[in-house]
Amino acid sequence: MPSPALPLRPIASDIASTLRTTVGQRALTQEIAAEAVRRDVDTVLFAGVGGSWASSVAATMSLGAKATGFGVQNVNAGEFPLTHLGRTGRRTLVIASSHSGGTPETVAAAQAAAKAGALVVSVARDADNELARAAEFSLVYGSESTATGGKYELLEEMSCSLLEAQGLKDGVDELRAALDLIPDATAAAVDETERATAEAVARLYDADNIFVLGTGRLLGLAYMLSVCYLVEMQRQKSTHLNSADFFHGPFEIVDPRSTRVIHLMSEDETRPISERVNAFLSRYGREHYVVDPAKLTLPGIDPAVRGKVAHIAMASVASRIAYHFEPLTGHDLDIRRYMHKVEY
Repeated sequence: MPSPALPLRPIASDIASTLRTTVGQRALTQEIAAEAVRRDVDTVLFAGVGGSWASSVAATMSLGAKATGFGVQNVNAGEFPLTHLGRTGRRTLVIASSHSGGTPETVAAAQAAAKAGALVVSVARDADNELARAAEFSLVYGSESTATGGKYELLEEMSCSLLEAQGLKDGVDELRAALDLIPDATAAAVDETERATAEAVARLYDADNIFVLGTGRLLGLAYMLSVCYLVEMQRQKSTHLNSADFFHGPFEIVDPRSTRVIHLMSEDETRPISERVNAFLSRYGREHYVVDPAKLTLPGIDPAVRGKVAHIAMASVASRIAYHFEPLTGHDLDIRRYMHKVEY
């Protein structure tokens, strides 16, 4: 039975204001991009671990799809010194993300990159931390509760500025117009999905394992919901899967009697993959919660660019899924068993 020990957390009141703050750093991202051009940057590396690595998946896709003057890669910060440091130098831009700004692996990666001559940019809650001190520029979102959405917004702004600085302006103005509107659109999306989220979590929370599917710009969010929110914060068994891999093995676990799935559908170029997976689950599954950004109103946003910004709104929707687990499991999202408590 549901535990009455923990109340449902209210919807964060700072969603729109946090995202407006990140939009307000557009000029700073343009300054960073100008410095990257001055240094003739030929490689852009996004670096982070866990949820911060996952927060860079969408920007890696956005920038990588259009950039022609440099290579783009999302790197696990823990692996960076072992796999990329030898190829890092003055023509490398490293954009390192950590919510607290104190994640040891990410701080070490940023420090090593800076020592190698790279242009280092930090992305964190604030600029008073070790990561920011290792960087030449700092982008901040200033929120505990809108962390992923804040990172998403900042990294999309950074991607726009890098493309613009390269002279690749096609579509940048339209995307920025959408980024201007996404703060209020995100708040609206959370309100629109709140009831469906509550009903779905009530059916899913006591499952033996919850599969979380996503692809495209939502691949990182599927990882985050599964690994960070459910496994780490709720100690709930969960497996994240790339929807593009679903029919290459994972679909064999679908059993209408027991399989529970949260499916984050994409609205970007990978939409056909999501639709194929959803058709299979609708036919052979039973209990799956589909979160489809195409059904969100996202007021004012041009349909032509919705798929490029919908992940920002979906970040706050996904966090509400986690918050609805908390009172049902009776496990506080802020309590960890090992993290920051023991040596590891």
